[in-house]
Amino acid sequence: MRSNTFKRIIASVLLAGLAGPVFGQSTPFLGDSQIRMLRNEISGDRAYEHIRVLTQWHRDSGMEGYFKAMDYVAGEAKKNGLEDVSIIPQSFSLNYTAVSAELWMTGPVELKLADIGDHALLLSDNSRDSDIEADLVWGGDGTDKALEGLDVKGKIVLVNGNPGSAVANAVYKRSAAGVIAYTTSESKSMLDFPDQIPWTRIPDPPKGGTGSFAFNLPPRRGEMLRKVLQDSGEQDYFGTGKRTKGGKVRVRAKVDTKIGKENERTGSGMVEGWIRGTKYKDQQIVITAHLQEEQGSANDDGSGSGNILELGRVFSKLIAEGKLPRPLRDIRFWWTDEISSEYKFFSSNPGSEKQILANLHQDMTGARQSMGSRVQNLIYGPHSRTSYLDALFESIGNFVIQTNNSYITAGRQGGYERPFSQPIIATRGSREAYNARFVPYFASSDNLVFVEGIVGVPSVALINWDDYYIHSSDDDLGNIDQTQLQRNNFIVAAMALYLAYAEAKDVPLLAAETYAQGSRRLANDLHTALLITESAGGFMDAKNQIVQGGAREERAIESIRVIAGNDEWANRSITKYLELNKSRTEQMVKELEQASGLRSEGDENYLLSPPERAAMQKIPENVASLADYFSKRRYIPTSLHPVMHSEVFNFVDGKRSYLDIYRAVRAEALAGSKFLYGEVTLEDVVKVLDANIESGALKLVNRQE
Repeated sequence: MRSNTFKRIIASVLLAGLAGPVFGQSTPFLGDSQIRMLRNEISGDRAYEHIRVLTQWHRDSGMEGYFKAMDYVAGEAKKNGLEDVSIIPQSFSLNYTAVSAELWMTGPVELKLADIGDHALLLSDNSRDSDIEADLVWGGDGTDKALEGLDVKGKIVLVNGNPGSAVANAVYKRSAAGVIAYTTSESKSMLDFPDQIPWTRIPDPPKGGTGSFAFNLPPRRGEMLRKVLQDSGEQDYFGTGKRTKGGKVRVRAKVDTKIGKENERTGSGMVEGWIRGTKYKDQQIVITAHLQEEQGSANDDGSGSGNILELGRVFSKLIAEGKLPRPLRDIRFWWTDEISSEYKFFSSNPGSEKQILANLHQDMTGARQSMGSRVQNLIYGPHSRTSYLDALFESIGNFVIQTNNSYITAGRQGGYERPFSQPIIATRGSREAYNARFVPYFASSDNLVFVEGIVGVPSVALINWDDYYIHSSDDDLGNIDQTQLQRNNFIVAAMALYLAYAEAKDVPLLAAETYAQGSRRLANDLHTALLITESAGGFMDAKNQIVQGGAREERAIESIRVIAGNDEWANRSITKYLELNKSRTEQMVKELEQASGLRSEGDENYLLSPPERAAMQKIPENVASLADYFSKRRYIPTSLHPVMHSEVFNFVDGKRSYLDIYRAVRAEALAGSKFLYGEVTLEDVVKVLDANIESGALKLVNRQE
């Protein structure tokens, strides 16, 4: 029976590999009853209510608002049935909280320009106590060039650029009293977003110097203030009802902040909650989102934080009602201080990373997609951490995409319900389609810590992009859609549900899906290799693309052994797919040889250049201590794309040489395209590795001849 099952799986995999992604109304990883159970129970409206609470606080790292958000989440996690809920204290360099801040124009007419009681982003973070009235002077974009020859001493400088740079140039270099800035988040055009207030920060004062302040005005208001300052005639740009003579403006800034121990609570932290498993205590499923962001930040990442609170409620309720048994694995929920919490946790708890099976991360999962044409990005792991998790993710993600979009052949012509065949729609949410796509790895959120080579946990993430509202006053409740919250939470819930109960008996299906997905990736590798040879690239570079692709897929299939355990049949299934992968990789090399008219040599080392030979002799490994590794690691200036720079570190394992690491990273960059990942050169890879040998983050392995 097992043999016949394997044959059927092989046949379906071969067809899937040839045909590409299959349009279907299900996923093999969940039964119909499980899908209905999750669709019935997960609520985007409940998640939205958590976001409604979180948006009131300016909750950057170590602020009073961040502690209030942690307290709220811990309380709600307990109410929602999670076990062993705790706030884990963590260190932070210097706590900061703005208590109050007002900016007034006192002449030529009295007008309140900004008050952080209206929005926290009207004041740049790290502004210091001030109570000053001074003349206003126009400082262009606040650069050194714009301020050259301008008398700003004792004055407040108005700029249409970054307030951090303006404070450094006008205040710390030229003794201005402070800055008023108007710009937008993420360098967008002010013409497109005239009323947006960006989230900004100003630098610490020079050693021994005095701190200052910067207020942020939306571009429309900033431009009106500039016009009052530069128009000597009578005007009423602000519509006060009183025409006054411009040309000279006086402003008063009053700022009250708490620095360091002035705050009631210091440090930072993260919130943790559990659903305890019954069997596999060293294979935790960690579900993450981060609390740390600016006031508002409904999507980034109030959405993920609210969603995983709701996820805790769903699983706890289903278990309590007997619809689900206790999971076999622990499900662990983390609400973090973005990225830094994970680094601190793993550094302070060495070995804890070895107890984690997988990470599922939500960041920016509530976007109303019709506002700004936002797309939900479903992010695979990097090539250094390609695993079975990518196949599970792709299958469940495509199920939601295909059942929550309209297809004319299935709907109008095929008789399925319109517009969606299996709609996931929140009570108060939109009926918009699910605009989502799978994308190659990018490192912009907490998931990047889990896939670190020294941590080594498979991770996938959901982040919408592009986003016109991120890190600004526009990232608020009005741009959130309960329906998209619900759909994204379904994907994470479905993956967690499968992983919570997966055992050896499930390995053949998981191996089949992983192999099938890998076949599609390998097809892309062959395409890339052929393009290399057609564009006068080197045959060895093209061959490397296929060889590295085969090695990547071997790692993905091997990763399933953690679920197979000691089961002989399950491990035999994995071995069969490894053999298939090896055969396919060899066949692709032969196809490349036939297409290019070139052949591989038996011993290709003689073709290596002197730098390549030198790189082949050096094998780096990570230092044993995570704390030492992270504190000593150095990112150095190179032409490497930031993701590829990180992948250089992630491929370090004490076995690969400098040359091996270069080849793996180069193949990943070419598979993703130069457009995404830029160029990878051996010179840059060697620079990165040598610098970190010198810093003590890495050490060289003595090669055994």
